[in-house]
Amino acid sequence: MERDRSMNLAAALLLCISLAATLHCTEANIFGGKIYQKAQKDCVVMMSINPLRLEQYRKFVYPPDRDTMCLIRCIGITLDFWDDTLGFDLDLAEQELSPLVDATFKKQLAENITLKLELLDPLDNCARAYYAFRTFRALLRQFIGMGTTTMAPSPNFVPLTAVQILDIIVECAREVSLPPSFLTSLTKGIIPDCSEVRCLIRCAAVRSGLYNDQDGALVANLHRQLDPPGEDLVSFNTRQTMCLQRNQQPATADKCTRAYRQFFTCLRPDFEQFFIRNKESVLQHFLFKAEGQPAEGPATHTPKNNDPFGGGDGNLEIILSSY
Repeated sequence: MERDRSMNLAAALLLCISLAATLHCTEANIFGGKIYQKAQKDCVVMMSINPLRLEQYRKFVYPPDRDTMCLIRCIGITLDFWDDTLGFDLDLAEQELSPLVDATFKKQLAENITLKLELLDPLDNCARAYYAFRTFRALLRQFIGMGTTTMAPSPNFVPLTAVQILDIIVECAREVSLPPSFLTSLTKGIIPDCSEVRCLIRCAAVRSGLYNDQDGALVANLHRQLDPPGEDLVSFNTRQTMCLQRNQQPATADKCTRAYRQFFTCLRPDFEQFFIRNKESVLQHFLFKAEGQPAEGPATHTPKNNDPFGGGDGNLEIILSSY
C-alpha cells in the first residue's frame, strides 16, 4: 500500500513538472520546468530536509513520509496551486492546462478530492496536499485517454545507439537536400523552422522507428529507446500524451509540419537527456569536427575540445538542440 501511494504520487508530480519542460517557453506553465524545480529546491532548504534527498526528488520519487508530504504542500503553496483552506486550485489548473482540464474535469475532480480528504485528519495539511495531488493524477489519466499515442510496442523494434541516430540525421539531411550550412547551424543549436528542417525531423523520427504519419509518436518504442531514468511506460505515456494533445496540429498541416511542431516539440527534452547520457560516444561523431569545416563524412580525428559544455570547437550543442 505504501509503495502504491508513493508510485502514484510520483507519477502525479512527474506529470506536472514535465509539462513546461516539454513545451516551448511561451507555453510553459507553473506546474513544470525550472519554476517547479526551483520551488522544490527552496522548500528542501527552508524545511531543513536532508539535501541528499533532493536528488531523489529530482528523479520524481516521492515516498509517503512526513518530510515528503510536507515538501509537496510547500511547493503547492509556493506556486499558488495549493492552499490549506481552499485546497487544490481548480481554476488555476484549468487556466494552465486548458483544454485538457475543462469544466467537466473540474467538477469531477472537486468531488473526488472532497471524498478523499473526508477520510483524512482535517488538521493534517501535508497529507491533504499529498492525497489531493494523487487524486488529481488518477482522474487526469482517465481523461487523457490514448488518442494521440501508440502504446503497443513494435515487435521488431531495436533501440539505436546515440551515434546511429546521429547517422540517421545526417542521412536525412542529405535526402531532404539540406544545405551543408544548415547542418552546421544545427551543430550550433540553431534550428530554423523551415520546410527542410521540418522534413529532416520527420525523416529521422520515422527512420528511427519512433514515429509514423498514421499513429504519430510511437510511445512504447520511444520509452524503450530513451529509457528515461526512474520513469515507467505509463507515466511516460501520460506526460507525452498531454504534450502531444496541447500541440495537436490542424488537419491542414502537412506531414513535416505535424512531426516538427508536435513530435519534436514534445520529445526534444527527452532526446537531449538521452544524448547527454551518451555524450562520450557522441563526441566521437564527425559532426563534432572543428567549427568551420564542412560536415561531409566521418572524421579521422577527435574534436579539439572534449568538454561539451566548455565552449570550444567540439561541443554538444547539436545534441541539445537539433533532434
